Amino acid sequence: MKDTNVLENVQKLKDFDLNLLKVFETVYICRSGIRASEMLGVTASAISQSLHKLRIFFDDPLFIREGKGVSPTSIADNIHESISETIGLLFENLLVSEPASLNQITIYCTPFSALRAMPVLASTLKEAGINCGIKHISSDGMLETTEDILTYRKADLVFNTAPYYSFSTVTEVFDSAQAVAVCRKDHPRIGEVLTQENMKNEVSTFLLNNTDDVKNTQVHIENFFVKREFAYSSSSLITILSMTEASDYVSFVPDWFAAKFAECFNLKILKCDFVLPPVSIYMTYHKNLMKNAELYNVVKKMREQGGQGSKCE
Repeated sequence: MKDTNVLENVQKLKDFDLNLLKVFETVYICRSGIRASEMLGVTASAISQSLHKLRIFFDDPLFIREGKGVSPTSIADNIHESISETIGLLFENLLVSEPASLNQITIYCTPFSALRAMPVLASTLKEAGINCGIKHISSDGMLETTEDILTYRKADLVFNTAPYYSFSTVTEVFDSAQAVAVCRKDHPRIGEVLTQENMKNEVSTFLLNNTDDVKNTQVHIENFFVKREFAYSSSSLITILSMTEASDYVSFVPDWFAAKFAECFNLKILKCDFVLPPVSIYMTYHKNLMKNAELYNVVKKMREQGGQGSKCE
């Protein structure tokens, strides 16, 4: 009965070129026909012809031009979700061979996440007696998604303040931190405690970050102080500390980050009358990584040192 169903499906697809799905997935991930052509090693014209066939087959535009790239339609999103699990399992079963020895580990994350993850990786490798190189790819200013990075094996591990869920990947909470308030040590109006009354006379900095954990913390801060005035915004915590040191700004940063850099930037950590929700750093890797015993052992030890082991598959 199972073979009969498979045969019926094959009959339905006899006039459909399955290579078109590879083109579809590449365009979906890259959000660009040109980037997809470069990645697949074909001409932009070939990509256009493939998309034309797909549009006819699915009776949908699939991708709408948006700026310099394209944006998927709801139908395209559904198609991607339907085939992503299958492709993930296909690669998981086909890519059975892994390097015999570990020569280099490639990490993709922001400089902020790297400050937390890289020392743990270095100490883990030293403890395990593994002598290999570490390559850090900074995600600042890059448009590639976790899906893109892992699917095309551009990195072994991805660290981010946003989790990524896929049938072919594993996401674990690597570390969590509380946000604390800081200001310069010689601030003219603030002593050791930051109160609602204090904040009425102060201006703040704002961390530009689109992940849910960070935004949730920012909302809690805003709800406590009702309405803050922002004088400086940046996606870099280091520059936020630099600006805080040189002004009367009040900033909120992760507790471990403040403990590490407060003295360097002549800042003091303030006490607050409220508790903020934690912000997590997530570690994501492809399930195929588990087949490399040496690398997976490093990942497990990093998970233990990071202090969290909550797995999301």
